[in-house]
Amino acid sequence: MSNPDYASLLAQVAAETDPVAKAALEAQCYQFIEELTDEEKELFNYVSSDYFEDTPGTVTRTSYIGIFYDNLGIIQ
Repeated sequence: MSNPDYASLLAQVAAETDPVAKAALEAQCYQFIEELTDEEKELFNYVSSDYFEDTPGTVTRTSYIGIFYDNLGIIQ
């Protein structure tokens, strides 16, 4: 068994005006039967994954894309 078509379900949720039908569609959206693909994960992300980039000089931290400041000055 595979995951539902989340893109279609989320579009239906956005268009639905009946609160009961909307709740039923939302419940279907949160059925995770298999591991989500990267495309499916993007549908549920608050911010697009490629909006973030690793901070230079670190391994575990993530930062917003832009100019990075450290104790020695600006890293670009």
